Amino acid sequence: MPDWPYLSLRAALHARDGVRDWHRVTLADAQGWWGCSDRTAKRQLARLHASGRLVYTPGRGRGNTSRVAFATGMEGELAALTAGLAAAGAAADLARLSRLGFPRAWVLTDAVRGTFGLGVGPAGTDRLRTVVTRPLTSLDPLTVNSAAEAHLLTQVLDPLLLFDPLAGTLRPHLAHHWGTPDGGRRWVFHLRKGVQFHHGRTLDAQDVCFTLERVRRGAPWYLGGVLDVREIAPFTVQVTLDRPDLFFPRRLAHEQALILPWDVPFDERRPVGTGAFRWHALDGGFRLEAFDAHFAGRPLIDEVEVFLVPELRGDAPPALDVSGVPEDPVERWVPENSVHFLIWNAHRPAARSAALRAAVVELHDIRAFWHESGRAERLLPATSFLPRRSLNRPPRGHSLARAQALLARAAYAGPPLRVWVLDLPGARQEADWLAARAARLGLPMQVVPAPLDALPDAGDDVDLAFMGEIAGSDEHLSFWSALKQPELLFRRLLPADVLRDVDALLDGYRVAPDAAALEALMTRVEARLLGGHHLHLTHHRVKRRAVHPLIRDVHPDAYGRIDFKRLWLGDVRP
Repeated sequence: MPDWPYLSLRAALHARDGVRDWHRVTLADAQGWWGCSDRTAKRQLARLHASGRLVYTPGRGRGNTSRVAFATGMEGELAALTAGLAAAGAAADLARLSRLGFPRAWVLTDAVRGTFGLGVGPAGTDRLRTVVTRPLTSLDPLTVNSAAEAHLLTQVLDPLLLFDPLAGTLRPHLAHHWGTPDGGRRWVFHLRKGVQFHHGRTLDAQDVCFTLERVRRGAPWYLGGVLDVREIAPFTVQVTLDRPDLFFPRRLAHEQALILPWDVPFDERRPVGTGAFRWHALDGGFRLEAFDAHFAGRPLIDEVEVFLVPELRGDAPPALDVSGVPEDPVERWVPENSVHFLIWNAHRPAARSAALRAAVVELHDIRAFWHESGRAERLLPATSFLPRRSLNRPPRGHSLARAQALLARAAYAGPPLRVWVLDLPGARQEADWLAARAARLGLPMQVVPAPLDALPDAGDDVDLAFMGEIAGSDEHLSFWSALKQPELLFRRLLPADVLRDVDALLDGYRVAPDAAALEALMTRVEARLLGGHHLHLTHHRVKRRAVHPLIRDVHPDAYGRIDFKRLWLGDVRP
């Protein structure tokens, strides 16, 4: 069992001082690092001194600081510790160790990486161990706004309907039939019988009514127009709208409308549903355990363990490894169904200048950035929210001469534009490049790095923000949701007149008869968003996907997310 107070002390002192023979330390320092009282900090230091792991020399008299000297070199000690933990398969301890802040190379060794992957666990269970690189922010269907978190929720909770992206149509799921008797104002859903929740009770209409009322109250933007939700039979639900809406059933196939039991208080730490996996909390992560009674069939894999390991983030291709088998991944480039963009904060004075907004768009030439920064990834410039649409359009041209002329017209004399960006290497590089390019033309910018779980708001001291948006399997619903959801940047930062026009156009989704009509509406919405240069689409991320050939039926989606329900470990075949 690792000595966590000892390890956290070593990590904190190394982060502050680097490698030294001894370190100055105060009781206030120790209290802060350990999150304990003065008395407990003294006891911990005395315990570690008595164990021989360190020599603690208390300071005597005013101005004399205490000292700590460690008995062994840190790198060698970590090598032995990580090797032992990896041999024991102690993934939770290894993940916790990685979060202490030791140098990455000292902790994330080949042996440690081999602990994560697909292999056989206790009692012969097929188990996938994988990682997330940032803390989960919301596992409530009402507020989830991360593609990764939405994906996890759909492993544990089920919707009424499923959207088939290949056919572009809805499929039955918890509801086996549905329809409207009056052209879309009333919708009736007939539920499967015998569907079990994880806590043992059977799904019925009361659960669906409870869930839809919860969404109606907690996310009115999503189920706007719902007048009434009622149980008309034990397994039949009727929803009445204020006007016909042909798009309404598609909203019930999204993560916001995942069905919850009415009799279990919702707890993000342990969501309960009817999904293919049960959720179990772990130290530093969680386990998804196959639900034998899942109505659509038990998953092929027995369990999936997920741990927070932030140091694994970066540009390396995400690979699923198979324990005990030589690494030979199948790798390919896949455009992510997402878009990266630069957005103005319309609530700031600088954003009022149309010439300044247009000048920044001219300055941000994504192809020039890719070339000048030597990026190895493939580039797909964005002219639409969706990569398939951008592929059919010529990329936008950019001109420094036009940028210079627009800056002269804007005559901006305010403070440096504050450019918000997530504190990730690639994102920082792009923001720094834009700031340097703008400076050469006399436009000052200040890059403002932000934590990975942050989002800028209208009142923040931010003029521009770099961000990305990922679409789900239903591209049009994802587009609609991104522009409607109040937690996302479009609602926070775009000007009121643009949002009014966008809302009026999105209202056309209610009566759109087919996919072609939805595509036409998307084109009009994009034109309104981009026309005033409040929003500039930059590129679509193209990722490398690496999957071990032993892992069968992986079927990664456009974001590389794995359908855990279909995953299984097979034999090597030619």
